[in-house]
Amino acid sequence: MSDRSDTTVGLFRRGYDVLRQDGVATFCDASLRQFGLSPRGYWYYLQYRWKRLSGRECADEQAVFEPIWVAPESITHEPTTRFDKWRNMGEIRGGDWDRPAGRFADRPLVQTLRERFENDVPWEETDYVQYALGQIEQNETVWNGCRSREDVFDRCAHIDGLYDRIRTEGYRSQPAIHGTDYRSLLLSGSFNRSMTDVAVHIGRDGQLLFVDGNHRLTIAKALDLESIPVRVVIRHRAWEAVRRRVKNEGLEGVPEALRAHPDLVGLTAESS
Repeated sequence: MSDRSDTTVGLFRRGYDVLRQDGVATFCDASLRQFGLSPRGYWYYLQYRWKRLSGRECADEQAVFEPIWVAPESITHEPTTRFDKWRNMGEIRGGDWDRPAGRFADRPLVQTLRERFENDVPWEETDYVQYALGQIEQNETVWNGCRSREDVFDRCAHIDGLYDRIRTEGYRSQPAIHGTDYRSLLLSGSFNRSMTDVAVHIGRDGQLLFVDGNHRLTIAKALDLESIPVRVVIRHRAWEAVRRRVKNEGLEGVPEALRAHPDLVGLTAESS
C-alpha cells in the first residue's frame, strides 16, 4: 500500500473514531479543520459582540485582544470556578469565582513537564504519559486529541520542539507567530482553539489566575523567562473598577504594590 493510501486510510479511521466517540458536531468541526477551515472563531467573536450589545459587562476589544506581558512566576494558582478561554472572553464578573484554589505546580501534566524539562526524564517514564497510554488502551481520547500511542509520542516530540524553539529563539506571542492580531485570527476562517497564548483571569486584587497554556507556561518557568505575553479572559468586577479609575483619574489612590501591574500599564497615558 502506498504512503498516500496509508494516509487516506488513517484519516478515515480517525474520522470514524471522532464521529463514534464525540458526535456529529465535533466530527464536522474536525473535518473542516482538515481543509484549514473553521467557523469557531466567528462564533466566539459574535458571542462576545452580542454580550456587549445586549448590555452585559464586558471589556473593550483592546483589553480583550491585546496581550499583556507578565512574569511567569506571578501565575501560581487556578480560580475556584473554571470558565472557557474563548466562550467567556472579555467578561467582567463579580462573586467569589476568583478565590485561589489549586496550585498550578500541582497539575499532573505540569509535574510531568517539569520532570522532562528540569530533570531530563524520558517521556515514557513520566506519570502523565503512562496515564495517557492507559487511557488510549481503553479507547479514550486524551492530551489534545491523542487517540494512539503514535499520537502520544508525536505530542511529546512536538513539545520538545516547542521547548527548543523558545530556548533558542525566545518566546513569541501567537499574533507575532501568525503575523496578525487576535481579532483577525478569530475571523480568519482557519482559527483553532490552540491559537492562544497562556490565558489568565484577573481576580479582584489583581492576582493572575491560570486558565490555559500548561506547556508554554511550564516552559517559561523552567527557562526562568522574565516575562511572557498572556491573554486575559475574565476580569473581576472589583478589579475592573480599579482599571476604570486609573484610566479616568490616574494612579492616585492606587496602592504602591499595584501601580506597576501589567494590566494597568498604559491606562494613565490614555487619560492624559
